[in-house]
Amino acid sequence: MWPLRWFRYDEGIDCAQVYLVDGPGEAELMSREEALAIAQRRGLHLIAEWPEQQDGSPAWCHIGTVSQPVRWERIVQGPGEGEPDPLLWFEAPCGGRDLLVGSGNTFPGRMSAWCPDRRVSYNVSLAEMGQMSSEARYYMAGFLAGNQPGPPAAPGPDADIDPDDLAAWKAAVGRFRRTGLWVGRWRTCQACGCVLFPDSGARYCHEHLPEA
Repeated sequence: MWPLRWFRYDEGIDCAQVYLVDGPGEAELMSREEALAIAQRRGLHLIAEWPEQQDGSPAWCHIGTVSQPVRWERIVQGPGEGEPDPLLWFEAPCGGRDLLVGSGNTFPGRMSAWCPDRRVSYNVSLAEMGQMSSEARYYMAGFLAGNQPGPPAAPGPDADIDPDDLAAWKAAVGRFRRTGLWVGRWRTCQACGCVLFPDSGARYCHEHLPEA
């Protein structure tokens, strides 16, 4: 989610031309000043639609109302909203039954959990969880499927991803879906020196893991 400081409107739209989306028809390319004049005649504002577009190319805009000062909308939660779902239980590292409540918003694969006994929140990965309800298992599988890191970047706009990079990514995200772990740092195997997949926090590659 982008920060509110990226919200741009009227003179804050830093480009000479804009595509004005005004009604059901196609967007019309015009100068920013022309679009701003249309908005002002209606007593409204010209609003940039895409926060990440900051390169000076024509911005896509629409006309609407802007609060003064600019603020986010406010949502009032209803009774019970935001409370942990008792069906999403799992056996926690402490031995009790805790509840999944959503993304941990830290490393990929980390889930936020709630401990009813101690009444504290903490983050947990699938590899740290014991037995769980069917609902929690499917919840975790869906979370990891949508949370897996994207593939490595290609070396250029007209180039393909390096085959070795692509194979490594496929193997790493496959293991990520089973463990929920993603360290995202450069590590090498202490035995053979190969570069470890970014889902691993180990000191050795799969072939050289010391026997337990």
